[in-house]
Amino acid sequence: MRTLIPMFALSLCAAVAIGCTKFQAPDLPDSSSSPLASDARSNQIVSLQLGQQPGAFQVEDVTGPAAGEFLCYRCKYSGKPTVVIFAREVNDSVTSLVQQIDRKVAENADKKLSAFMVVVGDNTEEIKPTLQRVQVAQHIENTPLTVFNEKEGPAGYGLNPDTRIQVMMWNDDGLKVNKPLGAHLSKEEISEIVGQTSEILN
Repeated sequence: MRTLIPMFALSLCAAVAIGCTKFQAPDLPDSSSSPLASDARSNQIVSLQLGQQPGAFQVEDVTGPAAGEFLCYRCKYSGKPTVVIFAREVNDSVTSLVQQIDRKVAENADKKLSAFMVVVGDNTEEIKPTLQRVQVAQHIENTPLTVFNEKEGPAGYGLNPDTRIQVMMWNDDGLKVNKPLGAHLSKEEISEIVGQTSEILN
């Protein structure tokens, strides 16, 4: 009887060992290809979500009332309905968009609509003369043209690195519009963007 117990225990251990070697973890789906993972990547690209309050950041004013100075227009405009045009280049589409937003600001002065444009890049020094020419040629009077000398843009805004233009609009309730755009916009696209200012007007 005593000899049977050790033999039984040995057999049991062998069975467990064999069973363990046969066990394999179930194959898990590749999370990088799942819709949830795709959404997560999108959230990483555009981290500033609708409803959130944008953070403060400093720009160098090129054509506005503080030309030549560094300041925070986000802070200056505070809870006012605000349009910000982030651009990685200055082309005809950007110029036209800024011009029409500038007119919209003038039309809605009673509602305190505000706007500013930010050229984002590693070397924004060379773009300053272009902004000054645009301001004069297009009669931009209500929208300061500014620069931010980092290609990623302000911290926490999560500007899409694959877009040339990105428009954000907010008011005291938070971000209402966050629109990444291509380098070239049709007249219809520009009109649609300008029309979205109604979403931030109180």
